Amino acid sequence: MNYNKKSMLTVDEMYMRNTEPITISNIPEISAIYFALLQSGYNYYAMERSLEHISYIQGHVGADNSIPFFAGVKQNTCEVYPYWPRAAILETASFYLSPDHSHIRDYDALRNQIMNATNIADCERDHKLWDWITGFPTALSEVLACDAFKDYLEWEQKWLATQNTNHETALRVIKNCLDVCVSKYSSPVQNIRIVINPIKCVYSADFHMDGNTFIFCSGMFSTESVIHEFLHHVVHPAVMDIADIVTTAKRIYPGIDESYYLSGDNAGRLNAFEEYAVRVLTTDVMNNKFPNDIISYLEELV
Repeated sequence: MNYNKKSMLTVDEMYMRNTEPITISNIPEISAIYFALLQSGYNYYAMERSLEHISYIQGHVGADNSIPFFAGVKQNTCEVYPYWPRAAILETASFYLSPDHSHIRDYDALRNQIMNATNIADCERDHKLWDWITGFPTALSEVLACDAFKDYLEWEQKWLATQNTNHETALRVIKNCLDVCVSKYSSPVQNIRIVINPIKCVYSADFHMDGNTFIFCSGMFSTESVIHEFLHHVVHPAVMDIADIVTTAKRIYPGIDESYYLSGDNAGRLNAFEEYAVRVLTTDVMNNKFPNDIISYLEELV
């Protein structure tokens, strides 16, 4: 690989760049989405969780709190995680809501973002999605106003405080590692938020860009996962620049689940390669190996 040896900083050198660690936080609207999914039968909260954690989450399940809209999140297009992509789409949609949550303030921008996403199949964003999502503002507002959700949110805040204490050192390393990536790869990111939700599946991780803020959202804190999701927005435009090479190669990439290939067309090949490239780059970056040029790096991977 084409590395710039001068940029291969040690962890100690990274610390000197910025000693201010980022923190783990929540976004009430996203917390409300997963609280509502919990009421609709979402059971992925139990994976890799302690019995105490599971017991507490189960205590917030109540028949009176179920809102029919959220039952529509579960689909049959992704066998390993049937809540993909609609749970992630609702996370994205929450950033497009008006301040009072009464409506989607920029429907066209939301639609363009979803329709241009390379990791969503066409059958997952057809008219059925858009007919359904019109009910999101009303349904979310109902959850946010629910006393049961407010009680849950109080516990979530305490849980997050513990998470910050437990992961203080790792948060500092992530911040400084991403600072290097932002500097080297001309990233537009100016702020980073790590949103961890105690109901969301620990294997589900999504990222969002809200203006110039990169937002990582998952069910479990993981240094590797945060860096992985961040690097997607660095790698994606570079993959598009060498799209012809990737689609012509028609490779099958080791360790990449067949779902990443979507329908097997060029969009699927690009999506699968991007995931593969990000996984390899994540390993390198975590070992303080920062490629000098992303395009050359990707071409060698192909």
